[in-house]
Amino acid sequence: MAHERPNFSRIASENEQAAEQALARGDFVEAYLRVHALMEGLLRLFLRIPDGDEVSFNQLIQRYQAHLEEVRYTVPSFMHELMQLHRRRDQIVRHLWQEGLSSTNSATEAAARAAVAMCGLFIDWLVSFDPEIGAEDGGGDGG
Repeated sequence: MAHERPNFSRIASENEQAAEQALARGDFVEAYLRVHALMEGLLRLFLRIPDGDEVSFNQLIQRYQAHLEEVRYTVPSFMHELMQLHRRRDQIVRHLWQEGLSSTNSATEAAARAAVAMCGLFIDWLVSFDPEIGAEDGGGDGG
């Protein structure tokens, strides 16, 4: 039996909404970490990395860069943003244990707002390469 591809458009939308709701509640650490997880999932989907393959976020960024080079895309779109997203996520996790949630959360507000905005742009960017990522019919039952 063929494995049915999940409806990634729905999954991405739900996670984007959850990150936006976290922003609205003032849970900036949660919003940032949700965006990071969503971006990792998007990269895995776009690069067609099977579930269960142990690939770090840095390796995903390297594979994404290699893909852009392979298709001769001259502008390394989102490379800097992805590296900064991951670097900042590592800092946030460290600060959670060094400074606690309250201090880390307030210091994360600007980064969380930028990450949520960037995530939507990145999804639109990936859909321009792979329209299946934005497809609403994840091989489902039609209703």
